Amino acid sequence: MSEFADVDFIALDYDAKVKMLQAIAGEMLKLKMEFAKVSGRNAELRAEMQVLRSVMSALQSAIRAEA
Repeated sequence: MSEFADVDFIALDYDAKVKMLQAIAGEMLKLKMEFAKVSGRNAELRAEMQVLRSVMSALQSAIRAEA
């Protein structure tokens, strides 16, 4: 992102602005794809944690019942 932060957008000519817009759109697409991967993994881990919590709860109940 720092490559875009140092650009004087007003001083760019039309072609340079179009190229800059294309570069930014490409970078956004790349970031969205990366975010989708991370979000999917996050959901998977949350589901796994919920299953483990349920198993823990069942084990705790069983231990209490035996005590």
